[in-house]
Amino acid sequence: MPMNTPLTPLTLVRRGLKLYPDHTAVIEPGGPRFTYREWGRRIYQLARAIQAAGYGGQHVAVLSPNTHGGLLTYAGVPWAGSVLVPLNTRLTPEEYEFQLRHAEVRLLLVDESLHDRVREVAAGLGIEVWVMGDARGAGTAFEAKLAAQDDSPLPLPVQDENGTITLNFTSGTTSDPKGVMMTHRSTMLNAIETIYYFKADQDTVYLHTLPDFHANGWGGVWSPFGVGATHVTLPTVRADAAYDAIEQHGVTHLCAAPTVLSMLTDPAHARPLSRQIRVATAGSPPHARIIADMNALGFHVTQVYGLTETSPLITVAELSAQQEELPTPRRAALIAKQGVEMILAGEVEVLDPELRPVPGDGETLGEIMVRGNLVMKGYYRNEEATAKALEGGWFHTGDVAVVHPDGRIEIRDRNKDVIISGGENISSVEVEGVLYAHPAVREAVVVAMPHEKWGEVPCAFIALHQGQEVTPEDLTAHVREHLAGFKVPKHYEFRDDLPKTASGKFQKFILRAELWQGKARGVN
Repeated sequence: MPMNTPLTPLTLVRRGLKLYPDHTAVIEPGGPRFTYREWGRRIYQLARAIQAAGYGGQHVAVLSPNTHGGLLTYAGVPWAGSVLVPLNTRLTPEEYEFQLRHAEVRLLLVDESLHDRVREVAAGLGIEVWVMGDARGAGTAFEAKLAAQDDSPLPLPVQDENGTITLNFTSGTTSDPKGVMMTHRSTMLNAIETIYYFKADQDTVYLHTLPDFHANGWGGVWSPFGVGATHVTLPTVRADAAYDAIEQHGVTHLCAAPTVLSMLTDPAHARPLSRQIRVATAGSPPHARIIADMNALGFHVTQVYGLTETSPLITVAELSAQQEELPTPRRAALIAKQGVEMILAGEVEVLDPELRPVPGDGETLGEIMVRGNLVMKGYYRNEEATAKALEGGWFHTGDVAVVHPDGRIEIRDRNKDVIISGGENISSVEVEGVLYAHPAVREAVVVAMPHEKWGEVPCAFIALHQGQEVTPEDLTAHVREHLAGFKVPKHYEFRDDLPKTASGKFQKFILRAELWQGKARGVN
């Protein structure tokens, strides 16, 4: 008789609740903390409250910063047999209306700090709203709902591991967000990989610097529970708040986009660490200088790569013991590459338009494509986009990359971000990497701008470290030392900050739109 049970990341949570009841499960700086026993009771109460209200098996959305209440929903909602729809915390009411309507949400769990942003939208759509606040306020309506329920253990509700556990909207770097259906199976496999590559165990203290709504915090909403680790939630991601949490709670691990790494290494805020902290970074290609700066402070950085559609992580910048001993500049250059496929990622290849692997010469461009257990179930209510993304039996990432002789994949650009100047392809990521090497540069984004002769040329948007000054001529001279003349930015725009999604990805389309206003970009 087969003894298979459905794969689900809820199994990791169940294991933590069973084996580590007296361990600290969740800490919110300045707020409550919970043991695993207490956390389990809250999970079961929330699951029963959802079922009692008639929303078991329905789509339930959460809109919350990285709070203990928001974290609770990632186990409590699917434990009720429902599908969780995590919402980006930085959207407009119009964007929330589209996503809530498209996802057919019936119940919305919202943090009290964001309630006003969606109050009218939810009312207009006929969606019931439960407002989450501080768990110490036992008199609140949300806490009363939990307290009214039995807190004894509930069996896992999963019958089909290929059923949807979360419906995650793409990050918003385009104007057409799509709802990605992640399954119990794919998210479980991703969570296992996260534990393995992140080297997490019961002594791990994991700081939630990555927005949990972004691809389920890369699995961090589930995986640390499986080994009895402690979660430290961080509602507001600022350098001072992150460093305070690191010092006060003994943080050992965190995940962050490269923009957050820039924040942590900014000389105005940077603090050398008393012990090493493991950091996983993804979201956009990190640059070698940022990695070197993080290492100098005591952070051990590993780059991972993936997309929401791949559950999400599929490659890791894995280093051998010998490579770990290399001088920082050489080691950082290796970490800055996206690396090799993870052990459960399936096939991750760089293919040409005929779906043939490109040679491993570090020069020939192709598109990263994936097929395997981590690829999404599809886009919710969007069969056309699903068919296009999975054309030819591969998931098409849209990321342009090369394969090096050692098998490492390195992203050179997004398809839409390659600059074609006078027939020459220019990688915006390559130019950005050189700009980041200038000590005055905190952030650099390179996009195409129109040019009468060449069609388009590189334009660099620059944010400087606090107190630093640099001229366009200085930056041009710096870039010319490293790159061919046609790759040098022809114009520089200096800004205090550059537009990003809530997950830390630069929104290049916003900057590009400024430059191309009233003109049609006739490339790609």
